[in-house]
Amino acid sequence: MFRRLSLPQLFVLAALVVMALTAGAVWQFPAGWETLLRALVPAWIGIAAVFWVLWRQIAPPGDSAQPDLPPRPLTTDFTPLRLDTRYADIASLPMENLEYVVVDTETTGLNVKRDEIVQIGAVRIVDGRLLEGDSFERLVNPGRTIPKESIRFHGITDDMVAHAPGIEEVLAEFLDYAGNAILVGHNIAFDLSVMNRAGAVPNPSLDTMLLSVAAVPGRRDHTLESLSDQFDEVVEDRHTALGDADLTARIFLRLLPDIRRVGATTFGDAQDLCAHAAEKIRDLRPYE
Repeated sequence: MFRRLSLPQLFVLAALVVMALTAGAVWQFPAGWETLLRALVPAWIGIAAVFWVLWRQIAPPGDSAQPDLPPRPLTTDFTPLRLDTRYADIASLPMENLEYVVVDTETTGLNVKRDEIVQIGAVRIVDGRLLEGDSFERLVNPGRTIPKESIRFHGITDDMVAHAPGIEEVLAEFLDYAGNAILVGHNIAFDLSVMNRAGAVPNPSLDTMLLSVAAVPGRRDHTLESLSDQFDEVVEDRHTALGDADLTARIFLRLLPDIRRVGATTFGDAQDLCAHAAEKIRDLRPYE
């Protein structure tokens, strides 16, 4: 419940609780109303002052640790997912028995044809369980200046990637980490499109956004933020590749019951769900 409260709301709640406890402590002593008020008012003023100072230290006016930034544009080109390809060795296997590598990238911008990757992050799921300590995180030198608007989004600067390897080397490392696992991502068509410009990504893949659209069409919002709120998943290190990969992995695991509920139990079924959602999105946005 408390995860849904904003920081100002939590501060107000904490201040009220402390004031109530103070009042309760003072009320234990027999005294008249005037005496109680003289004892309580200075204490309450002091408590309010302390919380105000703490608030100023933690969240200065006009500053935000997590700026309200727009999500990636929704693509209608789902070709990189190769949803029409059937993988004979895994198509009939239960979803819970498969190995997944959940991946996310940070880039210099949002154009899949021009922009470059500056960070790749990934985590692993085996037998329906997110493996702690099994992760991949690399900075990438994009070979160009990172625009200020993108730095505001992910916080990765030119200095941070100055001595990092290029995308060809990092992509090879990532593919070695992924092995034969199924790749999972949120709006992963974007990530795969940018990766494929540096080298072919052969792994089968699934998209949590498409799975959500197909399994629960009644949801009005299928963004990562909305799904994390609906599933009450803690959002940490948002807009870092590893942080977003970890969040996507937890959401993917929470989506599995919804996927089973609509009759999808195998990897081939999940591909069909993604393909159905992709067609629905293309029908809604036919001119993009």
